[in-house]
Amino acid sequence: MSITSQVTNKVQEAQDVVAKASANAAAKAASMADDVSAKVDETMERADAALTTVSEQSRQVAEKARSAGEGLKTTIESAVREQPVTALLLAIAGGFLVGAMWKGRS
Repeated sequence: MSITSQVTNKVQEAQDVVAKASANAAAKAASMADDVSAKVDETMERADAALTTVSEQSRQVAEKARSAGEGLKTTIESAVREQPVTALLLAIAGGFLVGAMWKGRS
């Protein structure tokens, strides 16, 4: 076998090794891309579920707050109707306290 054919064989072997390595690297890159894509999809699904849960809980809290506000309003209105003088005195006392705290800040 001549030196030229030996060199040609070695070059061919090197090209084969490089081609196999390139194919392996491409396969691994594709596999990693698939894994990352699956993780991103899973994360997006979890984030969507969490957002839906938070949205529903926020709606429930807002509804409870609205209901409590209406109940407080009804309670205050009935207390003022039943005891207007007491309500007036409490309002004056509250105003005095707020004024005193406000003046203390200055």
